[in-house]
Amino acid sequence: MDENMRKLNKKKVMLFILIVFLFFFIISRLFSKDIKMKLNGASSVDIEYGSTYAEQYATATYGKKDISSTINVSGNVDTSKVGSYKITYTATHKKKTKSITRTVNIKDTVSPTLTLVGDAEINIAQNSTYQELGCTAEDNYDGDLTTKIVIDSQVDTATKGTYIVKYTVTDSSGNSANISRTVNVVSANSSNVSTKKAAGLPVLMYHFFYDKEAGETGKDDNYMEIHDFEEQLKYLSENNYYFPTWDEVKNYVEGKSCLPEHSIVITIDDGDESFFRLAAPVIEKYNVKVTSFVVTSWIESQDYLKQYSASGKINFQSHSNDMHTAGDNGKGKFLSISEDDAIADLNASKTFIGDCTVFCYPFGHYNDKCVETLKKTGFTLAFTTEYSRVRPGQNQYELGRIRMSKGDSLKTFIQRVS
Repeated sequence: MDENMRKLNKKKVMLFILIVFLFFFIISRLFSKDIKMKLNGASSVDIEYGSTYAEQYATATYGKKDISSTINVSGNVDTSKVGSYKITYTATHKKKTKSITRTVNIKDTVSPTLTLVGDAEINIAQNSTYQELGCTAEDNYDGDLTTKIVIDSQVDTATKGTYIVKYTVTDSSGNSANISRTVNVVSANSSNVSTKKAAGLPVLMYHFFYDKEAGETGKDDNYMEIHDFEEQLKYLSENNYYFPTWDEVKNYVEGKSCLPEHSIVITIDDGDESFFRLAAPVIEKYNVKVTSFVVTSWIESQDYLKQYSASGKINFQSHSNDMHTAGDNGKGKFLSISEDDAIADLNASKTFIGDCTVFCYPFGHYNDKCVETLKKTGFTLAFTTEYSRVRPGQNQYELGRIRMSKGDSLKTFIQRVS
């Protein structure tokens, strides 16, 4: 009997302990509190690149008590950079913490801008060479995308008709843009060939430079003050002038292709020390391209030229190897030396420079014999000192230039190049 009572009492004790445990467990659950948090606004927000991100924050409660003032916000949103950013909101109360997050997506949805170089519609002669003028691409996020442009061109100059050249570019966010040019292939003798309408290509001619701020003075009109020169290049750069290659100029003169309306060529004769010391650094500063006609026997080494041509902004062509002196008749040496000696001189300059197909007559002196010698040595264009613009149909070995002189104002410069 006693044994049964002990077992019964033991069960009662265990039951009592269990009841007490359940009682306190239920009470603790009933009276315990937790932090509750809620975002103001959406948990995922899309913001356009470059716009302003306005923080919406969050709210937090502990029971019925508002503890939003305890929230700490961590994380950073950079609207200048495309990507996803996490903002974390953490509330703290009575040694308890809770966090929630918001995702902010910075997106670029703006397509690049394409701008044609030259006219949107051009006419070229049948059986001529179509010279691609290209276009430029600028993106609000990626910047200059010109090198990323894909060109779809099916122009067949052998067959008269209308052709569409398409230009497409896509930025890093997948936004695409396209533009097109209409190319009409017309009869070679048509008056509608675009090159025949052109006002002419200004080819500028400079020689030497001086710096008035350093106390230098140019001794004659062939000297250009370097700050005046910089002002001129700045004008061309800011007004988006186009600097054609020599192949483009050759095709233009031959009437095979057209050039953009605002095209220009800058040439600087001789390769004087003032060109390298003063002009070359200014050229590198601006988005321009310049050709220097050098007398190669005056240049210390080929490497000297290479260091200046490395950027692609300065191109070197021939002003002869050693013919920039007076000959027997008092005119340029080119007119009086033998053909063999002239060919040897020209080949020496071509070897020194490298890729060289354009010539500038020393002192501007030339005759028919000089022209024939240039043809034999592979030169395709030659410039005199005659004051004129270059136009289609001209003799490509008797091209004129526009002389730039000491004291020319910016207004005068603009009148000459416009």
